[in-house]
Amino acid sequence: MWISTYQGNAAVEAAVKQFLPPCQERCPINEDIQRTNVLVSMLPRDPERAREGIVQIGDYLFERNPFFPVCGYVCGVCELGCNYKTKGGSIRRRLIKRFIAENYLSHLDSREEYDVVKGKGNVAVVGGGPAGLMCAFELGRRGYRVTVFEALNRLGGALWLIPHYRLPKDVLHRVIQNMVRMASIEVKLGVRIGEAKKGLDWLRKQGYQAVFIAKGTPQPRILTFGKDPVENQDLSGVMYGQSFLYEVSRGILPGDYFDGRKVIVVGGGNVAFDVARSARRLGGDVTVVALESEDKKSKDGLPADEEEIRGAWEEGIDLMCSRGVSQIIGRGGKFTGIKMPLCTCVFDKDGRFNPTFDCSDVMTMEGDVLIITVGQGPDRSLLEREGLIDETGRLAVDPVTRQSTIKDWVFVGGDVRRVGYMVDAVKDGMEAAESIERHLKGVDLTTGRKRVFEALDIPQLKDDSYKPEPEVVWIPPEKRMHFRMFERGLTLEEAVEEARRCLCCGPCVSCKACVSIGIQKDLPAVIVSERLCSGCGICISSCHYGAAYLKRDNGDIVSCTDTYRCKACGMCVSACPAQARELTGTDMNDRISQVFAGLEGGAR
Repeated sequence: MWISTYQGNAAVEAAVKQFLPPCQERCPINEDIQRTNVLVSMLPRDPERAREGIVQIGDYLFERNPFFPVCGYVCGVCELGCNYKTKGGSIRRRLIKRFIAENYLSHLDSREEYDVVKGKGNVAVVGGGPAGLMCAFELGRRGYRVTVFEALNRLGGALWLIPHYRLPKDVLHRVIQNMVRMASIEVKLGVRIGEAKKGLDWLRKQGYQAVFIAKGTPQPRILTFGKDPVENQDLSGVMYGQSFLYEVSRGILPGDYFDGRKVIVVGGGNVAFDVARSARRLGGDVTVVALESEDKKSKDGLPADEEEIRGAWEEGIDLMCSRGVSQIIGRGGKFTGIKMPLCTCVFDKDGRFNPTFDCSDVMTMEGDVLIITVGQGPDRSLLEREGLIDETGRLAVDPVTRQSTIKDWVFVGGDVRRVGYMVDAVKDGMEAAESIERHLKGVDLTTGRKRVFEALDIPQLKDDSYKPEPEVVWIPPEKRMHFRMFERGLTLEEAVEEARRCLCCGPCVSCKACVSIGIQKDLPAVIVSERLCSGCGICISSCHYGAAYLKRDNGDIVSCTDTYRCKACGMCVSACPAQARELTGTDMNDRISQVFAGLEGGAR
């Protein structure tokens, strides 16, 4: 499964390489997407008979990523890498996971706590967002006493800023509560580490042997033009996106808060569109102003997801692209409008964010409210006060282990280290937990962790054999101006059909679903008899996965099989004129037939 590579004669391990389906390779935590798609595709069509299988799949996903129910509503990173993306549309993996989540949460609520003795050590986690919770969950179920210190009065961090029409608050609440309950995590809310003499040394004196800092990015970025801040950001009517979404999530703002008012949202990312669509639901006449162009295929294209842009367009939100903000206009202390020069380029030739403008082409837009959503940054005060910033002004953290290079008992992750998707923060929590356990055990933190993943290409099928993606059903725009879910999930029938559309691009060694459900005892493999092989190469042309190849052996050309790519489909075996290839585990077909005979709907 793993291929080690080495540098020079010193035999120093450089990386560990594994071939994966492209969806799994794109996923930061490398979730077993192919495996669970196969399992979903084999569910019976009767809900009662399918229930046990759904619970088993849910348990499998939860053990590897307890945030998977949340991912089912808001995370589609894997779909960006799907080989099917240009061959009929990506597999709707997010909706498949949402289907599992909707039918799994009631079982999760009744699952027992992990039966572990908390005797391995004490760990403090600063920040209760996805990175901090994931680290605490992993260490808690491994037998460590973990305490999460959260400055606010609820766990979840920035996940609560996702509008409830995308992520129901009940789902998020239940996931967090079950993580805390099952891993027996101690939680201290309303405690700000770094203030009132409660720093990292204070935590050490409290008996914590390691600390994971995952404070997120609570500081909104101010609006700049060139290198200078744009003036008048303190006018009445000027807000920042993160603060606005916080108030929305708390239900502080009434439903008619923006009724009849002109709202301008500055920004082009997903958060900006969350802000715009939330403001629209509060009655605003909303326009999004973005530096980026409307052509998403361009290097300067809008970074927001296509579904966010489509949703905003359907909901009557105007979009003004390729415009920056050079001036905020006010009168009598109140915001009245902005001046917008044409943005000719967002990134420079080196790929760095460095917008350029044509100041001879300037538009003026009037408005009542300005919501600035151009990103957010970490609160560096704790990091600077604790000496975790190096001489260059950067956070001194090992990118593999998340260990501070200045204080070896301190680990840092999540958005405070690098802003990314929710699942990037989850990965940081996983990696930090592994590093903290190794640190407390006194073993090397890096061994076996330098991994390189390579995605396999789409199987070579005829163009007309690729199935189109299903339609995602949204409530009509005129009926969804509220904060309830606007997207319908999949039925059992639809989930099974969509899972069956998956081409299972990855090798068998990355899946093993057939072994897990008893279709076969172990994975089949193709073996080659070098005595019979003539080196004709017919096997290469018959292999859809690029697993067959030729090599020279003692002057002879013989056929070989790359087991890390092979799907054991048997096409090369049937194509070989010399019968030099053989598929081991020849009872496979009989056993598959027996399994499918007991399932409604037949074979995939």
